Amino acid sequence: MAILDLLKKTLPLVALFGSTTTFGLGCASNVGDEPEPVVVDDEVGATTDPVTEVSHTKVKRQSIGNCWLYATASWMEALHKAATGEELNVSESYLTYWDWFDKITNGGVSDGKVPTGGTYATAAELINRYGWMREADFLPREAEEDMSAAQSRAESAINAALTTGALKDRAARQDRALVRAELDKAFGVSADVTAQLDRVFGKGVTKTLDRSYKTRKVPATVKVARARDMVVTLKSPTSGKMLKKTLQDAIGARGSWWNEREGTYAWNEVDYPTTPAARRAFLTRVPRARHDGQPVIISWFVDFNALTSDAKFSKDALDKLGPGRQGGHMTVLHDYEVTDVPGFGTLKAGVEETRPEALEAALSDSAKISFLRIKNSWGAYRPDRWAEAVIPGYHDLMLPYLDGPVKKCAETASGATDKTKCSNHTPLWDVVLPPGY
Repeated sequence: MAILDLLKKTLPLVALFGSTTTFGLGCASNVGDEPEPVVVDDEVGATTDPVTEVSHTKVKRQSIGNCWLYATASWMEALHKAATGEELNVSESYLTYWDWFDKITNGGVSDGKVPTGGTYATAAELINRYGWMREADFLPREAEEDMSAAQSRAESAINAALTTGALKDRAARQDRALVRAELDKAFGVSADVTAQLDRVFGKGVTKTLDRSYKTRKVPATVKVARARDMVVTLKSPTSGKMLKKTLQDAIGARGSWWNEREGTYAWNEVDYPTTPAARRAFLTRVPRARHDGQPVIISWFVDFNALTSDAKFSKDALDKLGPGRQGGHMTVLHDYEVTDVPGFGTLKAGVEETRPEALEAALSDSAKISFLRIKNSWGAYRPDRWAEAVIPGYHDLMLPYLDGPVKKCAETASGATDKTKCSNHTPLWDVVLPPGY
């Protein structure tokens, strides 16, 4: 599958409901990927058992360039699992459906292809307006599948509709009922699910959850859930206590900037600094959040020539091979490894560390992070890609690779990397952090 043109924050996406201009990143799929009730302020105690890893749900495998929605869904699932122990399977297809609806109806298609890129802020606003569904409720046939064949088929069907079919004209794309009907057909949505969506949003999407359902319940027969219906665990930025809150608290409300989320518990994107001192300070914030079991989202630059057989992204490997296939990616942090920890030496990834003093020492200025371990959306057991992975579906982003610089190159007309047109680039772009970190 060809890597998309994935440039950090340079791929324009039309804002939801056309209010502002937003930007997003497409997502690098691993080469060879082809389809086949509200709880408020219940205290659950402070963090008394520091952990080394975030408790994640199972690894999935994207079939199109929507890693940002897979990362956001994984983030939601981890927050909910921490609060309840339940392993949700949130439907990325449902979120993709509404992402495409907004892009098509608001003029976000310019070349006959629906853009698949996006950001955490875009995903948060999608959830705010359209809620979420379990995969078993949206596309039951894919509830147990690791990779969604429906998404790949839907992308082809919608692009055909945009070029030669029912949505080829601009006027047709502004017919919201028609766009929804084409999406229902493309995704293979059942008549029952279509009826549920009609009941909540209207055939022409005249209602959204953030406006029409603020003070009333979604009908009991409908499987669409609001953000405030999902219980999650969040840390109070004032008391430091771990609280049972809702996903609505975590996503907050849209701020004055396109990528800003507002609210006491709202998570936000934080850019990776440029100086060594600022980067060191930044890298104490990310592990501190992970110590509290908070599933930090990471946006970064992929060069597949840096990927080794043991699932590491290594600058040494990239320096030997030179630039390869490239793109942007969004994943969720799982763990990290740190050396030169005062009084403790090395704290290894994958080894539970229960000593509060060791975890605090890991945040000191003299400690050195070796790598960040991330949960990926490229599938789990992939001996064809990384035969010696420590954990199938997880990758280690070595800090020298993340710090760079690496060569970021233009693409040729055929989609290949143009090694004659490159510039220096820092692979770690930004992370999504909760307040107080």
